[in-house]
Amino acid sequence: MKFFKKRLDKESKTLFKNSSWVFFSNFFSTALAFLRSVVIARGLGAEIYGTYAIVVAFVALIQEFLNPNIGTALIKFGAVYHDEQRTDKLMAMVKRSLRASFFMAGISVIVVAALSFISYSTFIEKPGLEWFIIAYAIAASITYVNSISRGLLRLYYKFRLSSVIQMIMDVLETGMIAVAVFFYPRDLNVFFVAVILTRFLNGLICNALAFWELRNELMPHRAVDSSIVKEDQRKFSRFVIGNSVGNSLKTVISQGDVLLLGALSNPEQVGFYAVAKKVAFSVFTLSDPLVQSIYPQLSKLLAEKRFPEIRKMLLKITSLAMIPSLIFLIVTFFLNEWIIVTVYGIEYKPAAQPFYFFLIGSVLGASTFWVLPLVQSLGLVKMRVKVYVFTILLGSVSAWLLVPQMQAAGMSLALLITNVMNLVVFTYQAVKKMKKEEEMHHSDSVST
Repeated sequence: MKFFKKRLDKESKTLFKNSSWVFFSNFFSTALAFLRSVVIARGLGAEIYGTYAIVVAFVALIQEFLNPNIGTALIKFGAVYHDEQRTDKLMAMVKRSLRASFFMAGISVIVVAALSFISYSTFIEKPGLEWFIIAYAIAASITYVNSISRGLLRLYYKFRLSSVIQMIMDVLETGMIAVAVFFYPRDLNVFFVAVILTRFLNGLICNALAFWELRNELMPHRAVDSSIVKEDQRKFSRFVIGNSVGNSLKTVISQGDVLLLGALSNPEQVGFYAVAKKVAFSVFTLSDPLVQSIYPQLSKLLAEKRFPEIRKMLLKITSLAMIPSLIFLIVTFFLNEWIIVTVYGIEYKPAAQPFYFFLIGSVLGASTFWVLPLVQSLGLVKMRVKVYVFTILLGSVSAWLLVPQMQAAGMSLALLITNVMNLVVFTYQAVKKMKKEEEMHHSDSVST
C-alpha cells in the first residue's frame, strides 16, 4: 500500500478512497457469482446451461434497447446542479426520470412477451419456457430504476449501506439457487422460479434502501415542481437518448454474442462460451468499483476545467496496472485448461480456449477502465454510437468466418477483436476532445 500511495496523485487517491466500499462489495458479489456459476453449470449441465444463457441474453438484449439508462445523465447534470447548490433541480429531474423509467419498463415487458410468442423457436430450442421468460422480464425490468438509484448514490459518494445490503442479497440469491439446483438438478423450470424470485427481491430491496439513504438530500425537495427543469430537459433528453443508444449497442456486443453463437452453433457450445465468459470477466471485480467512482469524479473535474489533474490521474493508474496485468496473462496462458477443468469439471474442457481470449479482453478492459467514463463525461455520445455500429458489423463478420471452424473459441476471438477496436477508437477520440476543450479554456482565460 505504501508503494502505491507514493505513486498516486491527489485525484487518484480520491478515486481509490471513493471506491473502497464498492470494491469490497463487488469482490464479495463476484466471489458469490462465481460460486453460483459453478453450482449452476454443474447442476444443469452444458446443454441446459446454454439454454438458460440464451434466455438471459434474449431478455437482456431487448430490455437494454428500451432502457433509457438515466442514471448516467443524472450524474452528469447532477454534478452541475450540485456545484450550483440547486438540489431542488436535481429532485425535479429525478421525478421526471422515475416516470420515464417506469413507463419504459412496462413497454419492455410487453415487447419481450410479444417476441416470446412470435419468434420463440428462432432463439430457443427447448419448448414451454414462454411464461418463464415473461416473468423473468418483469423481474429484470426493475434495473430501469436501479440506474437512477445507483446514479444518485455515485453522485453523492454514498456507497456503504447499499454495499452491505447488496452483499446480504447476494448471499440470499446464492442460497436459493443452490437449494433449487441441489434438490432439482437439471430442472430448468424450478431453476427459473428461483432466479426470478431472487432477481425481483434483490432489485426491490436494494432500490428502496438506496432511496432511503438519500432521504436527507432529496426529501426536503419532494414537493418541488418538476417544471423548474423544463429548460434543461431538451439537453438532458438528448444526452439520455444518445447515451441509451450507445449502451444498447454495447449490450448487443456483450449479450448479442450469445444469441449469435446459438444461431451459428448449438446450446452446448453456448454453455462452454458462457462458462468461459463468466470466469474471465470476474477480472472486472477489480475495475468496476473504479468505473462507478471515476465517472462522477471526471464529470466534476471537467466542469471545473481541471484538465492537467485528469491527465495525470489517468496516466498514473494506467501505468501502475500494466505490469501486473502482463504477468497475470502470461501465467494464465499455461493454466487456463487446468482452471476450467478443476472448477467446472471435464465436461467443460472445450471452454479453456475461449476463456483465454476472454481473459485478454477483460484484463485489457480492466487496465483502461477509465476510457468509457471519460467518453461519457465529455458528452461524446454520437461518436460512441457510430463506433459501436462499425465494430458490431466487424464482430459479426468475424464471428461468421470464425465460428464454423473454431466454435465457441471463434466467437470469443470475434468479441476480442470488437472490444480492442472500441478501446483504440474511444481512447483516441476522448484524448482529442479533451485537448480541444483545454485549448478553448486556455484561449478564454487569455482573452479575459
